[in-house]
Amino acid sequence: MKKLLGFLSLILLTSIIVLSSSSQIFAQEKYTIGGRGPAGGWIFYLSDKTHGMEAAERDLTDTTNWSNSPFVLTGASGKEIGTGKANTDAIIAVQKAGDYAAKACKDLVAGHTNDWFLPSKDELALMYNKIKGAGGFSSDSSYWSSSEDSEQKAWNQYFFNGGQHSITKNSNANVRCVRTF
Repeated sequence: MKKLLGFLSLILLTSIIVLSSSSQIFAQEKYTIGGRGPAGGWIFYLSDKTHGMEAAERDLTDTTNWSNSPFVLTGASGKEIGTGKANTDAIIAVQKAGDYAAKACKDLVAGHTNDWFLPSKDELALMYNKIKGAGGFSSDSSYWSSSEDSEQKAWNQYFFNGGQHSITKNSNANVRCVRTF
């Protein structure tokens, strides 16, 4: 009887492990560029079929300045893919509270998540190249990146022609936040 109970316990434990493992496998969705991400945004980068970056579903409602103080160096110098979050954190550390692009992204709650940030220069270029048609971007506007060019200027992306330019931080531009998943 002890052997039978031990055997049944082993079968039950094995079944639980198998079911748990298979439910984890099925819980990981596979995503595609241009499709919807886990927070409802538009996927523009994938490192594999289950991890990548998504842009928020829509622009923030108002255009805004890049910073509170347009003539302050923040150290947000990263331009490459994967540097937007660190740039956003650097901008906020220097600029503190206020109404500016990086802070607006940091404060965004969308798709039941609050881990949004302002994209870097290269992240924004990738968004333009991969999802400009699907993402509902304003085709006659420019968008702020989190990449600083100097004390007075930061990079932005034009969505009507794909150009990137360094403009003064107190200029107005659209804001599209991003997140990693």
